Amino acid sequence: MRIEYTKGERASKELIMLHREASEASSGRKMKVLLIFPPDWFPSEPYLSLPSLTAVLRQAGHTVIQKDINLEMYDWYFSEDFLKKVLYRVPRQLDRLRKLSKKRDLDAAEMDLQLALCDLTRQRIDELIKKAEKAKAIIRGEVFYEIDQLEWSIQVFREVTSVISMVYAPARICMPPMETDLSYKVFVSSEVMEAVNDTQVNVYRDVFEHLVKPVIEQEQPDVVGISIVLQQQMFSSMTFCALIKQHFPHIHVTIGGNTVTRLRDVLPQSPLFQYFDSAVVYEGETAFVQLVSAVGAERSLADVPNTIYKDATGV
Repeated sequence: MRIEYTKGERASKELIMLHREASEASSGRKMKVLLIFPPDWFPSEPYLSLPSLTAVLRQAGHTVIQKDINLEMYDWYFSEDFLKKVLYRVPRQLDRLRKLSKKRDLDAAEMDLQLALCDLTRQRIDELIKKAEKAKAIIRGEVFYEIDQLEWSIQVFREVTSVISMVYAPARICMPPMETDLSYKVFVSSEVMEAVNDTQVNVYRDVFEHLVKPVIEQEQPDVVGISIVLQQQMFSSMTFCALIKQHFPHIHVTIGGNTVTRLRDVLPQSPLFQYFDSAVVYEGETAFVQLVSAVGAERSLADVPNTIYKDATGV
């Protein structure tokens, strides 16, 4: 991997135009790129990595679709559609606990969960739907600045996510703070892989089906890039990567961001690399443009700076 740390001058308009001309000459076609910002992050603080990458990719002649899946996920959580899905998961969770009770005695938390699930009726869900929609309207409007209204909205979000947690338990989903706990260790690759395939706790599998998969089917991108800022985002990101490669194996999937850069020394040996094709470390404005062009021209990524990649010989 060839590392280049510079940013500003390498992302200049002149250099981008040179890259664009070289790309057009070598590939003969523009690429379509889907950029994803994954959960969990503060929905009130959009991260700027995607807009920055979008700008340089579009200047290089590529088509770019940006998706803040983190923001869309929270909007979906507090919607009629998602909360009705929560209700449909109640029998499944009760059945899991029933089977577990035949193997061992349920602990106090599990027995409390059983009782709470029995109280999770259609009427309760309907009430939560109304409160959630009102809370979202407050957050999006001028009344956001009225402290009593804001505090009420935050309490509603906590109430709704606690109910969501019931059907995904032992996972814990909360907002605020944005600290979804899938009951796996994020710093252990084998546990991240287990979490990816755990249909009981991994809410991000449902997020993929509802928010990520449809846009891929509609847009048909050539490359998907996922920006991972926090270590906690590894669960959602690896879930998305794995399911993209499962459903759309022809798409080149690349990851980048602060967390990926910090993992640069261990990532090549990690079994997680099976879920994606390449990783961009440090600054990505130059490297990602070159990577997209190389993928479009079916060239080796060996000359793309700041990139860890796999090919027929390995990583």
